[in-house]
Amino acid sequence: MSEPKSTKPGFPVGLTIATGIAFAILCGLGTWQIQRLHWKEGVLARIEALKTAPALPLIQVLTADARPEDLAWTRVSVDCGDVGGPPMPLAYGVRDGDVVWRAQSPCAVLAGPYTMILVDRGVVPALTGQVAPPPRSFDAPRRVIGVLTPIKQLGGDRAEVLKRFPGRKAAPLVLMAERETPAPAGITPAPLPAEISNRHLEYALTWFGLAVTLLFIYAAMLWRRLRP
Repeated sequence: MSEPKSTKPGFPVGLTIATGIAFAILCGLGTWQIQRLHWKEGVLARIEALKTAPALPLIQVLTADARPEDLAWTRVSVDCGDVGGPPMPLAYGVRDGDVVWRAQSPCAVLAGPYTMILVDRGVVPALTGQVAPPPRSFDAPRRVIGVLTPIKQLGGDRAEVLKRFPGRKAAPLVLMAERETPAPAGITPAPLPAEISNRHLEYALTWFGLAVTLLFIYAAMLWRRLRP
């Protein structure tokens, strides 16, 4: 009586396809982090250049052809006109690990196609750490020097507050005040993040490392499966 022949497992087609898809995803995430690294380095370089960059008139910078993302971190100056209306709500934020509330005000301008820009005037120190601060009102801004930030990058309800002024064409940017004349009482200018992390290279190496590890695991499994 002959012994039964042993059958070797076939080539794992399904597992190979799944491994290939997972490898492509991991490499894609690593590549995306490299792209983010270059973008973040550009942002940090622009912020560093701000330390010596002169302030340009807002009317010169804010034109119909200028894209908001291209104007990020541009230092400008503007003389604000009165807009009127009820006091603006405070904007929630986090700075140095604490909950902070930022004062914001409308600024009437005639720059390109826009008649108004939102000014972030800085942090109200007396409200730091409060969960539900009481309403606060401040004098309207007059002469402001600061940096521009696309409103969509700030998140929150920044764009919503502009709906209070349906008769005005608001710029898709926020002017983060560095200095005001006269200086408003009770507000500390804080135009830039206290610290901007740049760990994208670390994240990229992690994703690429996982991709290589996946290949080693797959190769070891395949060798054990198909060896004589």
